[in-house]
Amino acid sequence: MKKVLLLTCLMAATVITYATDLWEGEHPVTWETTLKIEAAKFAEIKTGDKIVVEFKDATGEVIELHSNGGMLPGTRYAHFIYADQSKIEVFATSTMTEYLKQYGMEICGIGFTATKVWYGDGKGDIDANTVWSGFFWMDEWSTLEIAKTSFDGVDWSKYKAIRFISEAGRTDYVMNILTKFGDGGKIGDQTTMTTTNEYFELSLEGVNMATALESTDKLMIQCNKEAGQAFNFTQVQLIEKEEATGVNAATTITEKATGEKFDLLGRKIAQPVKGTLYIMDGKKYIAK
Repeated sequence: MKKVLLLTCLMAATVITYATDLWEGEHPVTWETTLKIEAAKFAEIKTGDKIVVEFKDATGEVIELHSNGGMLPGTRYAHFIYADQSKIEVFATSTMTEYLKQYGMEICGIGFTATKVWYGDGKGDIDANTVWSGFFWMDEWSTLEIAKTSFDGVDWSKYKAIRFISEAGRTDYVMNILTKFGDGGKIGDQTTMTTTNEYFELSLEGVNMATALESTDKLMIQCNKEAGQAFNFTQVQLIEKEEATGVNAATTITEKATGEKFDLLGRKIAQPVKGTLYIMDGKKYIAK
């Protein structure tokens, strides 16, 4: 694994960024010939890092990122790729980093040849309650599909809402939150959610998210701009019932902390690895 440090001077300020190569070559991907990257190569990945998959010869098919036999948490359910496209980018959530460090990643799909995979500096606004972060263009009936695994380990009793954050300035649009198309699939829209200039928020009061997600493999955010302007969605975040301190839902582990510890998959652990999230007494913590 090769790590490259890049120093850029801008207006007398030095910005240090980094990129870590995971794999490079030519691998024609099909559903049978997937590209696997072992967990050890993700040992130093951090929440907020950008993961980039580069490819060529795209034919208008699909690429998916998997881990531990299912969709990688924090990713779109499917990335549809186009003939002029040469890469996709995803941003690591806390649950995603846990999966990558334990299970690695599998690049799946059809209609492209993988050429390089790497990760590096990404977004600094991703915290323990962020389930998806990126840039998704909402225009005429666009639908962002978030993998159900993004909610793995969530104790829904601790949260009061799901916040959908976007670029400011939205006006005159239709929004639907769906678990499936058709009758019974809608759990919120622009008439039932709280809206501001920067986000809209789905209250979980009276909504059983565990049941809503039980028979689906994705959560869908659908938008039609109507007479308004198209915009980017940038983040989906869980909002706690009580005011959190520190890094949103995360609490720094101290010597006085007691109780059994579990990873985000619900498995009991003796001592969490530094920098990882774990659950103790029903709350999320970051190991220091």
